[in-house]
Amino acid sequence: MKKIIRKSFFLLLSVMLMLSLVSCRADNKKSAGKGSIKVYYLNQLKTSLYPVSERPEGSSARKKISFLLRELSTSKSDKDYTNPIPKEVIIRSFTLKGKQLVISFSRDYETISKVQEALLRAAVVKTLVQLPEVNSVTFRIVNESLLDSAGNAIGAMTADSFVDDFDFEQDATRSVSLTLYCPALDGSGLIKESREAHINENVPIAQAVMSQLAKSPDSKNADVTLPASVKVLSVNVNDGICYVDLDSSLDNAGGNVSENLRIYSIVDSLCELDQINRVQIIIGSGNAAKVVNDDNDNSTYSPNLNLVISE
Repeated sequence: MKKIIRKSFFLLLSVMLMLSLVSCRADNKKSAGKGSIKVYYLNQLKTSLYPVSERPEGSSARKKISFLLRELSTSKSDKDYTNPIPKEVIIRSFTLKGKQLVISFSRDYETISKVQEALLRAAVVKTLVQLPEVNSVTFRIVNESLLDSAGNAIGAMTADSFVDDFDFEQDATRSVSLTLYCPALDGSGLIKESREAHINENVPIAQAVMSQLAKSPDSKNADVTLPASVKVLSVNVNDGICYVDLDSSLDNAGGNVSENLRIYSIVDSLCELDQINRVQIIIGSGNAAKVVNDDNDNSTYSPNLNLVISE
């Protein structure tokens, strides 16, 4: 009988210890994200919001606001996201009265496009109202109220001010392994490299490849495929063909790399994806759009791994 009681006691003790460990793990998970908020940047194409979990630095509300505004103004060219506040727009000052935050921008704010302005406003407001010390945000241009397209003053804004306008907000990121083919600096061929990238769940993988090709390669002997002078207008995949629309030709990118090599850098990189077999390159948009044909006068390109060289 004593043996049975002793076994029951140790069994009960073991169960209690296991429950305690589970509870501790749960508490640790809760505390791990404590103090973190979503900081709303833009994707590198500057077409949608890109939230990233960060912990604001500073012990006071003013220091946290300063930190977040600085982050939202700092270029993130080495990331998968970038700053919503462009470098030409200066934050002159901000004041926090009660829980009403007022931010004063330089006159350069008025020079940015309507789309860029809307994204900037959404990114700043949706980021800052997550602080418990901030309920709303008001923008001012120097000492004047920010006006809408009808000339009416835009007052205090909250996260709810943007619910309908930003359904395309990117909510989650994932890590992917990409195989890229970057042009050699001397123009002799393509250099293969593997790259880990953190992309948003809502961003098509083909678009992520194009975004990565606009960044500096890991190899010191390779050149960037898409220079800053060339912008990607759109990337679409249909029936195994990826349609890439660029705003200008790759022929004037400079250096020793030919337009043809840059094109095959795009084609070979995209064709590493399971859903893509061929690529069509389009220059310009609308009536001015022009399809770039390959050497055999085909309107789509197939991969050419014969261009790959060893470093």
